[in-house]
Amino acid sequence: MATILNLNQNRAVDVNGIAAPGALAYFYRSGTNTAKIVYSDPACTTPHPTPLAADGAGVFPPIYTPGDGNIRVRVTTAAGAVLAGYPIDPVQLVSTDNVGAAGVSFRPTEAVPEKTVQKAIERVQANILAPLADFGLGVTGNATLLSNIDNIEIASGVYRYNGDTYGTFPTGLVPDAGGLIQFWRVSTNAALMTLSAVGSRRQHVRVLAGGEWGAWAWLMQSSDTATDAIWAAGTSETPAVLSPKSLKAAKGADDRVWSVVTADRARNINYQNTTGRTIQVIIQMGVNVSGDILCGASSTTMATIYSVGDWDGWPVTFDVPPGHYYRITSTAAPVRWSEFR
Repeated sequence: MATILNLNQNRAVDVNGIAAPGALAYFYRSGTNTAKIVYSDPACTTPHPTPLAADGAGVFPPIYTPGDGNIRVRVTTAAGAVLAGYPIDPVQLVSTDNVGAAGVSFRPTEAVPEKTVQKAIERVQANILAPLADFGLGVTGNATLLSNIDNIEIASGVYRYNGDTYGTFPTGLVPDAGGLIQFWRVSTNAALMTLSAVGSRRQHVRVLAGGEWGAWAWLMQSSDTATDAIWAAGTSETPAVLSPKSLKAAKGADDRVWSVVTADRARNINYQNTTGRTIQVIIQMGVNVSGDILCGASSTTMATIYSVGDWDGWPVTFDVPPGHYYRITSTAAPVRWSEFR
């Protein structure tokens, strides 16, 4: 973009306002004595001579500059005497064909090497977006491939991995198919990483704390469920999402069975429930039998939960929690001894 210098309508006058025929204009870079080339055409292809002479009426021809910095001007008479009001530093620059930011000159810098404010604005925007694209934000193609997922010095952003990526992956995950990694930094030694494998909805996460990666975990999703039979069995250690239907199945499940243990049990002996769940016991005594039923978490500190002087043949039912003990003391052996376990 060319700019034209406005020198009081480009007419040189003396202190009395009288035109200075043949006045001479010298141009320098602002703040220096380094000569500055100015031009006679808007394309800035034809340099003016130095010094530039005014005509017989003191009028200078049009003067153009490419807008690559401010200019200092010194104007003298034809005899070399500096005219009043000069030098001017910087001289006013006026756009020849542009308005707005495109018509305002800008001093180039290393980071923004542009000559107009409009171009500078566009360059700043590009400078902002460039690093974002490097780290996966705003990318329309492939994100940056991560070579080592255990690297704690990468910048926050979105990356991808494939079979060439090494490091500590979640248990059972094969990196060959590739996937997405998000890395969000809190500080130098603290960050959050999430991993999504191609073809899988599962989100794996781990935390960087104190410069060390923690173990991988994964976020539960609606698809991470189990059958009612698995819930009812209650033996699987794999985490799963629980639905109301599965909860009902688990609560209603009871695979305990009744067993007559009369021949396997004896009076005055402590028996411990080792099944891992509550069992139910039924004791039936004969007539004219007295005795007690004791239960407790310890075999040495049991409480009497039932005591009778004359049993008279009626059955007694009680529950024994997991790990607890029970004992029967009576004047005669039970007629029937059963356990629901």
